[in-house]
Amino acid sequence: MLEKLLIKVDNQYIHLSPSLAVSIQQTNIPIKHCTFRSRGEIFWIVELIEYNSDTNCWKMKVVDYSVKENTKFDSQKPIREVKRIAFEKFDWPKFQKYLSVYKRIELLPILDNLDTDRYFREQSPDTEVPSFSAQAEPTAYTHKVEFDVSFSDAFFKLGYVSFSKYIKEVNDRVDFKIKNDFILAEFDNIKSWFAKKLKKRKFTVNANISIADSKVSEVIATSLQISMITVELIDSIKYQRTVALTKSPKDSDIDKSLFTAEEIFSEMESSDIEGNVFNQNEQDVLNILLENYKTRNRKQLEYLSGNKQSEKSKIRFTLHPNFGFLFFIEGRDNNHFAWELLNSNATYIWSIDKADGEMELQFKRIEESINKIRDIGREQYKRAYRQNGHDIDLVFCTIKHDDITSNFVDGFVKWKHRLNEVIT
Repeated sequence: MLEKLLIKVDNQYIHLSPSLAVSIQQTNIPIKHCTFRSRGEIFWIVELIEYNSDTNCWKMKVVDYSVKENTKFDSQKPIREVKRIAFEKFDWPKFQKYLSVYKRIELLPILDNLDTDRYFREQSPDTEVPSFSAQAEPTAYTHKVEFDVSFSDAFFKLGYVSFSKYIKEVNDRVDFKIKNDFILAEFDNIKSWFAKKLKKRKFTVNANISIADSKVSEVIATSLQISMITVELIDSIKYQRTVALTKSPKDSDIDKSLFTAEEIFSEMESSDIEGNVFNQNEQDVLNILLENYKTRNRKQLEYLSGNKQSEKSKIRFTLHPNFGFLFFIEGRDNNHFAWELLNSNATYIWSIDKADGEMELQFKRIEESINKIRDIGREQYKRAYRQNGHDIDLVFCTIKHDDITSNFVDGFVKWKHRLNEVIT
């Protein structure tokens, strides 16, 4: 008894399971001469007749065109590597029901149960063969077109990319939709990153535009570049955007030095209105930089974020004068604000009495100090503090990262001991 399989059919793929699909271009269905209806999903049961291991091709025959129960499809798993499919001839009356547009004479080699002699007698070899639809058989035909579209002219939606373009072959403006389940509507804010990652300002579109009764009846569009937007590519963009935060930010007149994760991505130098499209929190940003970035003070950052950062507050980021992190640490009597720059040589700590104002007001006070460092420089700030010229209302100190690269002295242990002395 031959093995049977439930398959799903559309105008782009023959799906053998939820995770295995063969392009319809790699089958013997002449898709340029026919279009499957888009209303409702199409499921068939096929018999697996023969497998060719040299070409990874299955020969199969459709035995049930009217599948009523398709839940089994979701649990099917790939049984072999399949790159091509050769269908046995289709039963024309049953096959025809699933077509919206077709050119019947071009389908004859794959059809069975059709009076081809009568059909040929009705058509002169020199006569242009009309196209037929599956319903009233009006004049129908398909234009196959290829063109480029700028990423900036497209819209990223939930599960697809859409755009509109004038097509001279049909003398009209046509709406296109290219499916990709990995795409989210939020990605419309970072289209330029996909263009940069794919190293193309435009993506190439291949489309079949079906015309029936002088109107566009169906549009099937694909793009190699859009299909390359996968989980791996999206993750790489997420990583690149995070690392880009450490570069020089765009010029800003806002007197602001501290940013949350929600705010910081809007400060990037970009033509897009970006925002935090990946919903990264402060710890996510830190983890990416520590995992994928060569950071000389990695141990200090891990200790501050994992052991000392208070759960009552979020980590803040600084962009000027350098990219860094401001950690909030609760002591017995004081709140401590530890500023650790990426790849820095020292930790800056400001301490404020817990009773001296609300926590957010204390953050504002520390932001003023960081703004002052941005304006006059770290060394000048430290010198001014020692001379009671700045921030006399705060307790300020620095802890150097001594012996951080030494093979003989554990500089991190010395740093941690000094830190815990300060923040008690």
